[in-house]
Amino acid sequence: MVKSMTGYGRCREVVNGKDIQVEVKSVNSRYIDANIKTGRLYGALEEKLKSLASEYISRGKIDIYLTIENIDGDKIDLSVNKEYLDSYVALLRKIKDDYQLGGDVTVQTVANKPEVFNVVKPDEDMEAVWKDVELVARKAFDIFLSMRKVEGQKMKEDCLGHLQTLETIRAELVAKAPSVVAEANEKMKARIREILGAVPMDETRLLTECAVYADKADISEELARLDSHCKQFRSMMEEDVPVGRKLDFLVQEINRECNTIGSKSADTNFAKLVIEAKSTVEKIREQIQNIE
Repeated sequence: MVKSMTGYGRCREVVNGKDIQVEVKSVNSRYIDANIKTGRLYGALEEKLKSLASEYISRGKIDIYLTIENIDGDKIDLSVNKEYLDSYVALLRKIKDDYQLGGDVTVQTVANKPEVFNVVKPDEDMEAVWKDVELVARKAFDIFLSMRKVEGQKMKEDCLGHLQTLETIRAELVAKAPSVVAEANEKMKARIREILGAVPMDETRLLTECAVYADKADISEELARLDSHCKQFRSMMEEDVPVGRKLDFLVQEINRECNTIGSKSADTNFAKLVIEAKSTVEKIREQIQNIE
C-alpha cells in the first residue's frame, strides 16, 4: 500500500495514575530521521520510542513528543540532614553565647532552613512506565499511520492518472514513429541531391547512408522500454511494502527514455508530444518525493 511520508497522530490517556500524551508528526526525507522529546526525567524512553517508530515508518523526518504528569502528584521522601543540622544548631548556640543574645533555637528556626532536609524523589521503574507509555504511543502511531495511508491513496490516484496520460502520449508516439523516420529519410535524400546537384550519385551508397541514419533515428527500443517502465510503475503501486525509493529510480529511467526519444527526432509535432510527456513525468516525480 502506498503511504505518504506526511502524517500526524496524537493520543492522550490516563494510565495507572499518569496523564500520558504522545504526539507524532512527520514530513518527507530521504532517510528515517527521528527527533524525540521526552523531558529530562524520561530521557531513558527516547530509544524505546525511536525503536517503536521504526515499526511504523521506513523513512521520513519524524518528531515525537512525550509528556507525562502524575495525577496524584510526585511522591517525595523527606529526611533530616543530620550533619548539617548539628553544625547549624551548634553554630547558632555559639553565636548566642559569644554575643550574649536572647532567645533559643526552636523547631520554627530549623524549619525555615531548607538545607536541613534531604528531599528525595524515588526513582521510577522505567520499564513499568514504558509499558504505560507504549499503550498510548501505539494508539498515536495508529492514528498517524492511518493519515499517511489516506494521503498515500490520494497520491497513488494522482500518479496513476498522470501515468495514464503518459501511456496515451506513448501510444501517439508509436503511431507517428514510422512516418517520422520515413519523412526524415526523404528530407535527407532531397538535401543530398540538392547539395550534389549535377554530380553523379551512387544510389546504392545513398540508400546505405539513409539506412544508417534511419537506424540512429529509430526510437522503437526507447518506446518499448518506456512501455515496460510504465507497467513496472503500476505493479510497484500495488506492492504492500515501501516503494518510494524504487519509484524515484524508475521515474528517472522514464525521463531518460523521453529525453532520448526527443533527441532522435526533429519533427515539430513529435517534439511537442515529447515535451508533453516530460511535463507529465515531472508531475509524477513531484508526487513520489513524498511517498514512503
